[in-house]
Amino acid sequence: MYENIAENLRYLRASRDPVYSQREIAKKLHVSKSTYARYERGELIPPLWFLHQVAVFYGVSVGVLLSKELGKE
Repeated sequence: MYENIAENLRYLRASRDPVYSQREIAKKLHVSKSTYARYERGELIPPLWFLHQVAVFYGVSVGVLLSKELGKE
């Protein structure tokens, strides 16, 4: 499950037009760039409040972030 979160964070960021940098997304979601990078690499499990912010920002549900591999749909 946690691998999906990292993959989905990378996919959602890359699917934006224009593509945001990790630094830009981190700033918009109120975390440090290094923390956000660790979430994307799967080195750190994001807390629920962060997943909620991501879901709102991208217009998806938290359930989608946790369960699906968005890049493989």
